[in-house]
Amino acid sequence: MSLSNKHAVVTGGATGIGLAITKALVAEGACVTIMGRNKDRLEQVAITSDKIYAEQVDVTDKNSVEQAFANASKRAPLSILVNNAGAAKAAPFNKTSLDDWENTLSVNLTSVYLTTSAAYNDIINADHGRIINIASTAGVEGCAYTTAYSASKHGVVGLTKSLALELIKTNVTVNAICPGFTNTDMVEQSIINVMEKTGRNRQDALAGILKAANQKRLVEPEEIARLVIKLCQVKSDNINGQAIVVDGN
Repeated sequence: MSLSNKHAVVTGGATGIGLAITKALVAEGACVTIMGRNKDRLEQVAITSDKIYAEQVDVTDKNSVEQAFANASKRAPLSILVNNAGAAKAAPFNKTSLDDWENTLSVNLTSVYLTTSAAYNDIINADHGRIINIASTAGVEGCAYTTAYSASKHGVVGLTKSLALELIKTNVTVNAICPGFTNTDMVEQSIINVMEKTGRNRQDALAGILKAANQKRLVEPEEIARLVIKLCQVKSDNINGQAIVVDGN
């Protein structure tokens, strides 16, 4: 298997896109440490495979992140980091509170700084180190009513490109994947919110969301997972500093 003897960390690895990535990495032979806040959910995934380990973490807290990554590294040095944990809240700019703004940037952007810092020494010494950040099409094009989310994901893309240049002479690549609306619980909640606010049925609510995003369909989590696997391959050593859009079109 192509990723045997590799140890990956996937933040938010027990649900949605993160769970699909976790399963794909295990299928390719990697050991995966999944991280997140919900201990029960993490453990429910971990018991499905002897290649999955669980570490409870608050990705916005420096001490929590450092402890979780120290625990993970004791099992085996890390060579792959997938920064997938994130949060989204839709609101007009003038109804976005400072608390909402700061929380969104903390979960989506500062967390990437913290986790990458914690994994840095292991990954920089790996034969083919990989840092893969799950951003968003909102981090490339912007999106109305999600100024905080969009700003945070633009920050992730900027961090990705800058760190890739900084590490260009090493064995590490740094890339971002920018999904459009994806078939996850997070997007399902967005559909429900539209239904509640507008009285539309689910089909019309989804159609409105996709039209606003210029998408033909929802992206499936497995599509993102397959791209992660591609980026982890040795033959992808020349793919670096990219923000790869996956928008279902």
